[in-house]
Amino acid sequence: MHLNVNKFSRAVSRHFDSYFKPFKLATSYVELLMVIEEEGEASQKVIAEELDLAPSTITRFIDKLDKRGFINKARSGKTMVISIDPKKSEQVRELKEIYYSAEKDLQNILSEKYTQTTNKLLQFGVDQIRSDEIK
Repeated sequence: MHLNVNKFSRAVSRHFDSYFKPFKLATSYVELLMVIEEEGEASQKVIAEELDLAPSTITRFIDKLDKRGFINKARSGKTMVISIDPKKSEQVRELKEIYYSAEKDLQNILSEKYTQTTNKLLQFGVDQIRSDEIK
């Protein structure tokens, strides 16, 4: 099962990543930008929780996006708050549209029913594994 889940995950990742190749960004960076845009601003902790990634990974992503001018970082007490740089907000919206286009294209490849069912099953699986880890 693990092998097939990983194969599927890599195939889906390749599909999405191909849409962002011209921007030299992996899909995970775009998803991070989408979280920030949706929140208006977000702490690294919130981003890490939302994307289910290690804080060190989020730090690396933020550093890259900061160097590329996509985000602004500001301290709020002990918390680092991240926001979209206004000069890049239009490009972030474009990346978000491309993301949804990649999602729709994948849905067309696999069928809407398959993608909806798979998404629900995967989320159920994640929830079950997490609840078992807590015990």
